[in-house]
Amino acid sequence: MFFVPHLKNKRGIAFDVLPFPPPCQEAYIGIFTGISVEICNANDIKALYTNGFYGKGSQSRSVPNVVYKDALESVEDDQETLSLSLEESFFLAYYLKILKIQDIDGKELTWQSFKEAASKVNPNFVESLVAYLYLKSKGWVVKSGLKFAGNFLIYRKGPRFFHASFVVVVNIPSNTKHLEAKQIKGLQRIAETSDKDVLILDIHKPSDFQMQTLEDVARLDVTESIIKRFNYTSFVQTQRNES
Repeated sequence: MFFVPHLKNKRGIAFDVLPFPPPCQEAYIGIFTGISVEICNANDIKALYTNGFYGKGSQSRSVPNVVYKDALESVEDDQETLSLSLEESFFLAYYLKILKIQDIDGKELTWQSFKEAASKVNPNFVESLVAYLYLKSKGWVVKSGLKFAGNFLIYRKGPRFFHASFVVVVNIPSNTKHLEAKQIKGLQRIAETSDKDVLILDIHKPSDFQMQTLEDVARLDVTESIIKRFNYTSFVQTQRNES
């Protein structure tokens, strides 16, 4: 029996979306606040969100208000910012090279300094970044999973087209406290209430690992496990309908 992820269509106002932000003559500017990276320019906000669903509007549930504004409407008076996660920011700035991350004093941060700062916010930032890059390489649109007690939510095409298919948990084998059976069951129940499954990514890091270049993340191995409760009644009904 092959596993098929949940793909539940979402209703709502659609807009044109590309998988990656388009090339720009000057890199987008983001301000590192100590927790996230904020994009303040309205045109940059629209470009980043409508070309890959990056970030979350600071004054809306998710989609920045500027996305719905007509091209002829003024966007300069909109005070909403776009909040990028640490993983999104690192990916856009140092792999795609279309974002410049500055501190609150306007000084541009190198990838080493940003990694160090991000690691103070999340001690497992490197492992979380590797999980993010792994999911992006598989073609998923990756968003925060905090609402569902996970690290990420992943979508086919994006959150304006489908509901999330998986709640993703990043697991480091040396620290398995959050993967106790009782906690997995709780996470699974949360996911099932919205037709999602649980995807666990185990990140295996060499004991002598040091991130000295951007390519060093390739030294970490990722293995995935899907946690899904078998519903016998539903399975039998499905088999009867197919026969």
